[in-house]
Amino acid sequence: MTIPVEQLQSLNGFTIIELFELKLIEDIHYDSNNTPLQILYRFHNGTNEINTEIRWDGNIYTPIACNAEGFETSSNTTMARPTLTFANVGGTITTILEIVNKFHTFNDLQRAEVTRIRTLAQFLDDANFTDNNNPYGTADPTKELEKQEFLINKKVVENNQICSFELVNTIDFEDLQLPRLQITKDRFPAVGSFVFQ
Repeated sequence: MTIPVEQLQSLNGFTIIELFELKLIEDIHYDSNNTPLQILYRFHNGTNEINTEIRWDGNIYTPIACNAEGFETSSNTTMARPTLTFANVGGTITTILEIVNKFHTFNDLQRAEVTRIRTLAQFLDDANFTDNNNPYGTADPTKELEKQEFLINKKVVENNQICSFELVNTIDFEDLQLPRLQITKDRFPAVGSFVFQ
């Protein structure tokens, strides 16, 4: 399926195309003995009014009604905590949550990896366009803005209309302790026995 002509007319070679990947993590959302049919979901949120599949680097990104916001970082060094809000009218997101929660109760996709990919229309795969010819430029999957990687921190709301998640930077996760390796008495017997005078 190619991008329809009326949607192509709203694009130009410098139009930013926003794509997302949602990846489930083994031992958090499923185990290797019971792998779900799909552990990587590729989608786009229909920015630029594109409501068909988008092909990028040979992969298909499905259109899904989704609002992605809050990716901007502020100048006061506060890390962005974006939100992804999906339309849940057909229960698609609830179904994914049910699969994940069967393995780990009340996980609700916590710690799932979300990658935000941005490129320009001129670099999209030729398969997106009529006659397999990109009218804006040459397909090049290496031409993209810096990927942004996040973890799902928590589910904010879930009902029969929407399902919303808060994302955090991979180093800003709530349960993350630094340093990652804690020194305990079994590793170093003198821990806690030092007295400073």
